[in-house]
Amino acid sequence: MADRDASLSHKTFPWFRSGFDLEGVVGFLAAWLLGILLAMLWEPLFWLGFIPGVIILFATRTAERVTPQSADHVTSPCDGVVVSVEEVEAPESLRMAGPAVRIRVASSPVSTNNVHAPIAGALDRIECTEGEPKAVIAMKAESEGLARLSAVFSNNNIRTGFVFASGGLGPRLVTKSDAGDRVAKGKTVATRRLGGWCDVYIPARSPGSCIVQPGRTLTGGETILWDLALTKAASAPQHDDAVQAMAGSHSENTAPVATTAATAAVASPEVMPEQLVEADAPVDEADVPENEAYTADSQPTPEVIPAPVEEEAEATVQASEEEWVTQPTPETLPPEVAEDVSETPNFEPGADTSSDAEGEDEDPSTMFERLRQQARRLAGEDEDEGNR
Repeated sequence: MADRDASLSHKTFPWFRSGFDLEGVVGFLAAWLLGILLAMLWEPLFWLGFIPGVIILFATRTAERVTPQSADHVTSPCDGVVVSVEEVEAPESLRMAGPAVRIRVASSPVSTNNVHAPIAGALDRIECTEGEPKAVIAMKAESEGLARLSAVFSNNNIRTGFVFASGGLGPRLVTKSDAGDRVAKGKTVATRRLGGWCDVYIPARSPGSCIVQPGRTLTGGETILWDLALTKAASAPQHDDAVQAMAGSHSENTAPVATTAATAAVASPEVMPEQLVEADAPVDEADVPENEAYTADSQPTPEVIPAPVEEEAEATVQASEEEWVTQPTPETLPPEVAEDVSETPNFEPGADTSSDAEGEDEDPSTMFERLRQQARRLAGEDEDEGNR
C-alpha cells in the first residue's frame, strides 16, 4: 500500500485510474484507418469506420481497483447496478446443491471489462459458451443465443459462483484463468466486453448475509456483496419471504419459550398471602353470630392524643387563664378626666357606681348634665392656657 501511495503522489492526474487493452487500441486504429480510406471515396463514409473504432475502444476499457482482502467478505466481480436479490435454484453449470441467493447485476456497454474473483481460493470450475451472432445485445439475462461464462470459487469459509451473459456477436467473453488455479480476491479471471448481465450465486445455507439492495451501484473488485460476520435475521430483506421463513423455522423451537416466559413474567399478578386473602374475602352476615354482629358503636374510637399529653396541655391553658384574670385592668381614662372624676362628691375609688349600687337609681339627665359641665370647664381651662 505504501508503494501504491508513493506512485500516486508522483502522478499528475492521480484520479485517472483507467486505461485500455492493447487489442482495443489496435482495433481503434484499424477502424480509424478504414474510415480514412472510405473518406477518399466519399467523405461521409469516414464515420462508418470511425464510430465502430470508438465502440471498440470503450469495449476494452480497464481500471485499477483496490480489493478488500478480508476473508469475511464477498466482493462484486464487475461494475454495474443491483437489479434483484432473491432465493432461487442455482443453475446446473455451477453444481451447487440446494437453493442459493442470487444477486443479479446489470452492466452498461461502457463499463470496465474486467471480471474479478469474488473471493480468495480455488477456481473449481470455469466454462465459457459462445453465443449466436444474431444476439447482438443482451436485453434480458434469460435470452437465448447469448454468450455465457460460468465460474465457481471455494475456500474454507464459503463457496460462490457467477454466470455472465453478453451478446453473441464477436469475442465478448474471454477467460484468463483455468480450473484448478489458486486465485487471490480481486484478480482478473476473465474479460467481458460491451456490458451485459452478471448473476452471483451464494448457497442459502452459507454463513452471513447479503448487504446490498436493489438499486445499489457496484464497483467491480471493491464493493462488498456478502458479509459472513452478519446474521440473516439482522439484515434479511423484508420482501424476501423465503429467507424469513427459513429464519423463522430455525428459531421455531427457542423463540416461543422465551416469549412465553417474558409474557408470563409481565402478566402474572403478585400472589397475596393467605391471611390477606382470607381477610379480604366477603363475609356473609347470615353466618355471623348475633352476639358478634358488627355495629358502628361497638368500634372504639382511637386515641389521637395520648392522655398525659392532653392533661399537660389542659394544665397549661388553665395557668394562662388565671394569669390573664389576675392581671390589673389598664387605666382607660385620661389623667384630666380621672382627676375631675375624683373631685366629684360621693366618689370613692373602687366603689361600685353601677345603676344598682346601694339600691339607688341615678337620673340619667343629671349624669349627662354633670358631664357637660365638666366638658365646658375643661374647654375653658384650655382657652385660658392658650391666652396666657
